[in-house]
Amino acid sequence: MKLGDLLEKPIFNGGAVVAGHNGLNKDVKSVNMMDAPDIINFLKKEELLLTTGYSIKNHPEALFELVAQMAKQGCAGLALKTQRFLKVIPDDVIEVANQSGFTIIELPVEPSLGDIVNESLKLILEERTEELHYALDIHRKFSEIIISGKGLYEVIDRLAKLIESPVVLMNHRLETIAASRKYGDDFYYEIAFQINEEMKKRDITSQEKLILQIQFPYMKGKREATLFPVQTNVYQKGFLIIFKHIPEKTSATLLAIQQAANVTSFELMKLHAVEQNARMLKNEFFTDFVEGNYTSEKDIEKRGKFYNLNSKHHYICIASKLDEDEELYGSILDTSETNMQIYKDSIYEQLRVWLRYYFDEFIIFTKGDLYLILVETESFIGDAESQVMVKLKEIQAEVYENLMISISFGIGNIAEQLLHVPNSYQESLDALRSGYRSQKKQFIQTCNTKGVTELLRTVAPQKLKDFYTSSLKSLAESGRKDEQDLIETLEMYIEKNGQIADTAKELFVHRNTVIYRIKKCEERLNVDLKKAEDIHKLRTALLIRSII
Repeated sequence: MKLGDLLEKPIFNGGAVVAGHNGLNKDVKSVNMMDAPDIINFLKKEELLLTTGYSIKNHPEALFELVAQMAKQGCAGLALKTQRFLKVIPDDVIEVANQSGFTIIELPVEPSLGDIVNESLKLILEERTEELHYALDIHRKFSEIIISGKGLYEVIDRLAKLIESPVVLMNHRLETIAASRKYGDDFYYEIAFQINEEMKKRDITSQEKLILQIQFPYMKGKREATLFPVQTNVYQKGFLIIFKHIPEKTSATLLAIQQAANVTSFELMKLHAVEQNARMLKNEFFTDFVEGNYTSEKDIEKRGKFYNLNSKHHYICIASKLDEDEELYGSILDTSETNMQIYKDSIYEQLRVWLRYYFDEFIIFTKGDLYLILVETESFIGDAESQVMVKLKEIQAEVYENLMISISFGIGNIAEQLLHVPNSYQESLDALRSGYRSQKKQFIQTCNTKGVTELLRTVAPQKLKDFYTSSLKSLAESGRKDEQDLIETLEMYIEKNGQIADTAKELFVHRNTVIYRIKKCEERLNVDLKKAEDIHKLRTALLIRSII
């Protein structure tokens, strides 16, 4: 209750404000009555003190100190019965009260201080009860909107009508979820930009509200907007934006906003949980898809239709990964599994925002520590692969500039059928690994076997497998670790044009280990790796290996 409103009640009839008229708009949360000399130690913020001044009747200077301390402490005011012990309030006390906006009231002899305290507390409690009933009623109405299935737009629209102001709801990505009035995209972008600039300077999500000056379309000058953080999920907050000044203290407008924020938070957190579950199912499907666990084009299309996967389109698979994951995650103070997942999710969300800006049609999903992207190529005019490369460079720069994170990309060849997407995935993975083997950072690596790969895909699968098996013999189907090491060494040796030192460096092994493994390969495969014919044969077999 405001001090000015309280003083207008009948219980204060006969009283008069003698100083600090500017403080009448202060809130009064409690009323105290005390005459102890050390009274200041027991007073609280927004508390009104009633006293006869008995303890300081012989020490006028103590009243000056009491008023100064109460003003500094944020007390609501001081009410004195001056006709009992303090016959007059000193001028210096009046002056300091006026300077600090601290209200001093002179009380008549009757009623008693006890009666005034009891009646004042009753009035304050009644007002708080009314506020509580109002808040519960508003909360019930907003909840009924959600329960009836009308959605967040109806909540925002109802709030806007209640407080007579336009309202916009943005999520943690600063995307507009709902708005009571239709504005252009440029307007929403301007708001998001200003919020983002504030977030760079300080943590605004921990504050109760934030004031911004917004430039409205077709209007001269800026208008004030008040932002209220809204929990959108367990660990991130969006904003409820009100285009008017909201008083600091309790009011019907503030209560309505708070209840709308509460209902909105619950709904957003529910939607986030549903979204997380849907994303998990999406990751499971696409993981099976790129690993080649589907053998029927119709089956892939049937399952993938929900994610806009189209058998008539061609796709490029892109594998991306944060450089130096361990170093990045090590910078997180809380490295619990939950917080690590939060970190990965935030990167995923941010990548999705930038991909949406640069690509017309794409699908993003995660597989372990990889962020995998399928880009549809029909929307490009001209060389799709070159344009994809340019756009990825832009995204790479955005990630580093805004998040200070280095990310690398491996790009596969175009898959002309859905059944060929796993091949593009494997090529993108090989390209990514090739970049890391070269100890690169923040790179974009393409698959450099496009022509041969496309040519080999025209050959019957069984013939490819026969050639692969006959060339690599017992190593072709082996799952043993030592024999897999032989294949890996052979592949790198051929890629490095027979250079022992370069091969050893890429594999992080001693050069003698490379020499030993190459000799074993020659013996087991009955080839001479100094002969161009044998090298070409094995290079083709290893390329077929990535296809089949």
